[in-house]
Amino acid sequence: MINRRLLWCMTFVLGIGLPLRAGQIASQADLQTVLGGPGTLETFGGFSLASGTAVGLDCATLNSAATCNGQGPGLVAPGFSITFSDAGGQWDGAGYFGAPSQEILDAGQPLTISFTSPVSAFGIDLRAFSGFPATATVTILGLDDVTVVGTISGVSLDSGGDPVFVGWENDPGIGEVQFSQTGESWSPIVTNLEFGTAGGAVPEPMTFALSGFGLAIVAALRRKRLSRR
Repeated sequence: MINRRLLWCMTFVLGIGLPLRAGQIASQADLQTVLGGPGTLETFGGFSLASGTAVGLDCATLNSAATCNGQGPGLVAPGFSITFSDAGGQWDGAGYFGAPSQEILDAGQPLTISFTSPVSAFGIDLRAFSGFPATATVTILGLDDVTVVGTISGVSLDSGGDPVFVGWENDPGIGEVQFSQTGESWSPIVTNLEFGTAGGAVPEPMTFALSGFGLAIVAALRRKRLSRR
């Protein structure tokens, strides 16, 4: 039989060539590079309301199957849900306190997005109401929706209401994301949510080299075993 210690060493060496990626994503273009192309994109344009207005939602959870204020299902794309606090959710129309497009917020905190199936990366636009600057924090949870796998803190949302992109990748999986802010009682405003699972990457040259090294070890051990017969 192959020596267990040598087999463990081979497995360890091979694992060096396959690092897991985790960390903040700087832009939507970088997100799509991670995903290997566009992911699922939700722009929150599925609710009917007049420009410059906002509507408090009567649903505790928003997903593709939900009916809110008599509208739905199909208000958002499948693959995620937003759970609002006891204060309820709010859907803003374009032009509402500087909104460039339709958007969602929680009247309390945090606003929680849960993915139906684990994703490896996501990105989203955050903003503050025009005239109400705030500082946001994004907390990323793993597959158990409990373990914190990343935090983006100190996200400055200016008084002009300009959108700020935030994103995160975690190869082992992302189950849930929470959005909170200081300075106001409501959550950061969110729109343009994009998410998905990273496509199969081409192994780096070092991975091929280590794989070849591992195969060489197996071949050498096999020859050694045969020579003892």
